[in-house]
Amino acid sequence: MLNEIEAGSATGLDLRAVPMDLGLVQAAAQALLDAGVRREVVIHFEAGAMVLEKEGPVHYQRSLNLPQGFIAGATGAGDAFAAGYLHGTHEGWPVAERLKLGVCAAAMCLTHSTPSQGLGRVDECWELGERLGFRE
Repeated sequence: MLNEIEAGSATGLDLRAVPMDLGLVQAAAQALLDAGVRREVVIHFEAGAMVLEKEGPVHYQRSLNLPQGFIAGATGAGDAFAAGYLHGTHEGWPVAERLKLGVCAAAMCLTHSTPSQGLGRVDECWELGERLGFRE
């Protein structure tokens, strides 16, 4: 599990394009699988996240549709994404649900300038996602 900058550094691909080139993200994930990752590669970025499974399909989840002025700070958002994704993994959820919780947890983290004060319970993360919806 890594962000687009880390994935780019590990693979030599430039993943900093805006808008994000999902084909390039998938290529980076495939390169990491080919290099020896055994199960799945998770790459998260501002517009969402992608999972490429070694023995399965590619999954993509867009980030939340955040209103102007929503972001108080971005420190910790990647860790919050990871926590949400890993919680879903622990609970045995399908990849699509893990990704949704990850992006919702990351968005909650953005509501405070510290790395963790914006985080809430799982049900609060889901509620935020329902209220704001996901990017088009």
